[in-house]
Amino acid sequence: MGHKSSKQKKDLTHLSEEEIERLTKNTTYSKQQIRDWHEGFLRDCPTGKLDSKKFLEVYKKFYPEGKAEKFCSQVFKTFGKYMFM
Repeated sequence: MGHKSSKQKKDLTHLSEEEIERLTKNTTYSKQQIRDWHEGFLRDCPTGKLDSKKFLEVYKKFYPEGKAEKFCSQVFKTFGKYMFM
């Protein structure tokens, strides 16, 4: 009753060194590029959470000829419960 989990929620606005290392090993981006991308993401999503409305807005900017609504719907059906809020 009333038991709180001892696990703390992850701060979605912070990238740990471990996360940066994993990203540099699995992408072609440098540590600085990853930090810069993350800072840009936080300017658009200050809480560190990306909702479908913002995803759609950004996707349309990068892929104006794409089928943004359909793609967004598929992304959130597939990954939404794991990655996005």
